[in-house]
Amino acid sequence: MNFLNARTAAVATAALLISLAGVSAGAQQDAQVTAIRDDATRSVVMEQLSIARDRGVPREPLLSKALEGVAKNASSSSIRAAMSALQKRLTKAHELLGQSATVDELSAGADALYVGVPDKTLRLMRDAAPRRSIAVELGVLTELVARHVSPKRASPMILDLMARGATGAQLTALNAAVQSDVAAGLPPEAALERHGRGILSLLPPPPPVSSANHR
Repeated sequence: MNFLNARTAAVATAALLISLAGVSAGAQQDAQVTAIRDDATRSVVMEQLSIARDRGVPREPLLSKALEGVAKNASSSSIRAAMSALQKRLTKAHELLGQSATVDELSAGADALYVGVPDKTLRLMRDAAPRRSIAVELGVLTELVARHVSPKRASPMILDLMARGATGAQLTALNAAVQSDVAAGLPPEAALERHGRGILSLLPPPPPVSSANHR
């Protein structure tokens, strides 16, 4: 087999594996829906997932939300409302984070919007890292805001850390440290300032903005 034929075969194999993975994931989702015992709830979930498919919204987070409701014995109307609201946030997150956003990013973005992170922050975070996933950064920001750090304080700190090249491990450690301090009685924003500044002190300064960016 020559190089071109080998390469063609490799590409075809990769495409087949991706296709099979998609089929497997879809089959698993169908099985999870079928396992819902209440007829009304199962009908609602199928309806909402169908709408999501038609609109190009990822179904995984919606199904997770539905199964969470089922586990809590929520009514079918409550599950419909929760899925519909999540679908709107996922759509907004897709708009803010761009066409190339992953399912993890969209889920994290939807969660950020849910706790009150402004649309502008999601756009700025995508602009700060246009070619890599920002799911971790979005997740940490969401946790901070959920722990009663004002979005006006949390957003600039996360953006500063991103601009200075903070790693996912550093951001995760920041979140854990803030939660620990809050549990010990320190105000959330004071805890963020303390640990955020500590990490910033370890990082290099942000790269200079070229004159071309000012034009």
